[in-house]
Amino acid sequence: MAESPAIARTAPLAPMQRIAAGHLSRSLRESVPVTLHGEADAEALVALRARLNTDPARAGRPRITYTHLIVKSVAQTLRAHEGLNATLDGREVRYYADINIGVALALADGNLVVPVIRNVDCKSMDEIAGAMQALEERAAAGKLALADVQGATFTVSNGGMVPSARWTTPIIPLGQAAILGIGALHEAAVARNGEIVARRVLPTSLTFDHRFVNGVPAARFLDDLHNLIAEEAACWWK
Repeated sequence: MAESPAIARTAPLAPMQRIAAGHLSRSLRESVPVTLHGEADAEALVALRARLNTDPARAGRPRITYTHLIVKSVAQTLRAHEGLNATLDGREVRYYADINIGVALALADGNLVVPVIRNVDCKSMDEIAGAMQALEERAAAGKLALADVQGATFTVSNGGMVPSARWTTPIIPLGQAAILGIGALHEAAVARNGEIVARRVLPTSLTFDHRFVNGVPAARFLDDLHNLIAEEAACWWK
């Protein structure tokens, strides 16, 4: 019999990790997750972020990140796709009236928290950026309240800070229909008007619960989200 590998050290799971492990395990047991992978043209998104962050009228306000823009675009898209902003309770699908987006945050100690921005579809970009900044500061200081991490109706997980990361298969949080994973924004060769050109693209991974969300509605949500991201229409983001 082969020898077991030597153990260098042991470390207990932190309370936050134990809770997350329990929730994720339960989600995988109780849901039927299916993941759709896609890619959005991000040229307009890049230009919009640059324009907002150089706008003199926004001097002194929080800088806009790609996460802020994606969270806003998800909320706008969910308005027309209530099936992705829902939960399954026994034999009943319950459609949420509010659009509250959980945003996964990686902490310096390696732990993950998912604070919630409420009523995102009704917030301006500055309000989203301000809310996210406040949540990030409380998370870094270990001062998130229970109310800060409860009540999400949809979740966004942006792993784009790791350049080699492209697509993922994120796990749906309990009580939600879907979660969107975002990969690293990068340049790719794409066909435009019969020519191959370099474009910045954004990889996306939508995991949805196939018990009550079918593939076509999920794909239509992702397609509408990609189209919104690709639009040069600043009115969407005010």
